[in-house]
Amino acid sequence: MELALGDRLAAASCGLLLIASLTGCAAAGESDGNDVPTQPSSSAPAEPSTPAAPEPSTEPGQTAEEAFLAWLAASREPDAQAACASLSDGLVERMLTEMQASGMPVSDCTTMITTTAELYAALGQSAEVEIDSIAETENTAELFVTYTGGSSCGRVALERVGTDWIITENSEEVCA
Repeated sequence: MELALGDRLAAASCGLLLIASLTGCAAAGESDGNDVPTQPSSSAPAEPSTPAAPEPSTEPGQTAEEAFLAWLAASREPDAQAACASLSDGLVERMLTEMQASGMPVSDCTTMITTTAELYAALGQSAEVEIDSIAETENTAELFVTYTGGSSCGRVALERVGTDWIITENSEEVCA
């Protein structure tokens, strides 16, 4: 079944919402120190809205920029398992809430990644980006990402968990 133009535009908007959520800036205000992303413990019960996440797929020693590009590639293939593993739980929850509010029938990270990858492919949306590193320390990084198609730009906040970089909920869209 082919979507009408209005439905395709609505679907594209929702898909762009996903990327916009990831290409943002740190939230206004000071951090309270409680926004450090956590990885699911094997002894903790899995929440129904998020799959049991494997360890993030970034290689030890990878830069924050390389980790973002690895996530972007995984999110477009889609390799939902790898893409979801690179997102903080807080970011996944925020993205799901935003997409559900837009009428997207997504209930977990895997469905969200798969759905948006299908939308981007159907609409021919480019995954090409320009990245400027704003700041990077041993454990945190902030990137400014611009999608070359002009669809969005923003700041991506990452935190190192072990040897991996995780994209956090402090990422926000700056322009659309």
